[in-house]
Amino acid sequence: MIGIERTPEERIADRFEIQDLTNAYAEAVDGHDWPRFEALFTPEAQIDYREAGGIAGTPATVAAWMPQAMAAFTWALHSMSTHTVRFESADRATGTLHVLARQGVVFEGEEEVMDVGAIYEDRYVRTESGWRFAQRIERTKYITGGRFAAIVRKAAQGTQ
Repeated sequence: MIGIERTPEERIADRFEIQDLTNAYAEAVDGHDWPRFEALFTPEAQIDYREAGGIAGTPATVAAWMPQAMAAFTWALHSMSTHTVRFESADRATGTLHVLARQGVVFEGEEEVMDVGAIYEDRYVRTESGWRFAQRIERTKYITGGRFAAIVRKAAQGTQ
């Protein structure tokens, strides 16, 4: 029921639905499923990956950019943890989520692993289709790995 106060049982269900949303995000990115990625956000949502050397924009803009951004990686595994959700109203919440994005890359003929540790700062909104992201900002804490990671880290430092 959009727009009314929630019972404790409904609020527990909301938390699980938001957790499912964040897991769906990881699956969509790791699986390179850009239509699914875009559908997890409201159309007017704002996504900001600039601290990791990426772009900021709407879901459509970022989904169009993601294939190129992820093309260097042979695989990706996003691990999510330490998820905090704070409800602002029946239909709105904010949250933070720790992420370890581990990605494989072949750089100059050598296999490397690049790790990105970050905190997502999220805004969630309940829609007719369920909970969606209204905003996601990546606050990158570190980028480690081999020579490829060093290039990405240097590029990210130049975008901040």
